[in-house]
Amino acid sequence: MPLLQKHASPLWGIWKIDEHWEQLLALSECPSLYRPFLDRCRSASRKAEWLAARMLLRELTGRETAIAYRGNGAPYLVDAGYHISISHTRGYAAVILDRTHIAGIDIEHRSERVQRVKSRFLSEAECAALHGASTEALLVCWSAKEAAFKMTGRRAADFREDLQILSAGPIESCGTVTVGETRADEPAVYELTYAVTPAYAVAYGLSPAEKNPAQSCGYK
Repeated sequence: MPLLQKHASPLWGIWKIDEHWEQLLALSECPSLYRPFLDRCRSASRKAEWLAARMLLRELTGRETAIAYRGNGAPYLVDAGYHISISHTRGYAAVILDRTHIAGIDIEHRSERVQRVKSRFLSEAECAALHGASTEALLVCWSAKEAAFKMTGRRAADFREDLQILSAGPIESCGTVTVGETRADEPAVYELTYAVTPAYAVAYGLSPAEKNPAQSCGYK
């Protein structure tokens, strides 16, 4: 069972997806809970990502809990008092939970492709400031903006203009990044913790304000 990481404060973890989706389903104590999605989904890799997130959720909470989705695409737990955010990338799934704050997490596979697409998520000013930046630094900025976006509860955003990297510092194996939301009537600032490995970059955080879990917006 490749649970790669598990952390208690905040409650989050990473699952390394080495299994076929049928092997992941065999780990479940409630396979019927997942059959409707699996019967609809044709992609074996998507099934594995989907199930890995749910097995990771069980590892974090100690039980299997159904995940439903709101109209804006945000996941929520049907019968548990947590805010939840989910992310997956090639070979990994990540989940973060919190009882009082909206949570956001994003994990990105390490690839040089981020150098080619940076203008899609960085403003012109950010691109200029990060000219010559390493692949790891760009992945951290991408993950941080994705995680912050999930905490905004919005269905869509222009990452270049609506979310700005306010501070990052030299990118190391771990650290923090601050992201500001400029689109909202009352702009928010999100502090994200990040970690970088040779395989991926992950960023996660909790919203500044407490929220009722029933109103969670941890967009997938």
